[in-house]
Amino acid sequence: MLKRSIFWLLVLTLMGCEPFDLERKNFPVCAKPSATIGFIIDELDVTFFLENAQGDIGIVGWDPGDGKGVNRIGTRVTYNYQKAGTYTVSIAIGNTCDDTYTTTRQITVSN
Repeated sequence: MLKRSIFWLLVLTLMGCEPFDLERKNFPVCAKPSATIGFIIDELDVTFFLENAQGDIGIVGWDPGDGKGVNRIGTRVTYNYQKAGTYTVSIAIGNTCDDTYTTTRQITVSN
């Protein structure tokens, strides 16, 4: 019985978990993202881009605000509106630390 206990103690010791060591972990370090919406209008075609971008920016999602459900992803995107009008454009910015930032801006397009 003693031999069996010593055997299992030895096995558990050799297979035991590695000590917890935060020094070896890589945690992302990010600055919160932010930006304003910049745009260039050419009749019904609009190119959107980030202005005054700050922090760590991983992904940018654009909603052109026309209710069509056609969203774009990228720091610079182009969108074609089907009719003239005033639209509320919104962006959502995220980074690898799961920080998010959203903002909106109204634009008016005409043909």
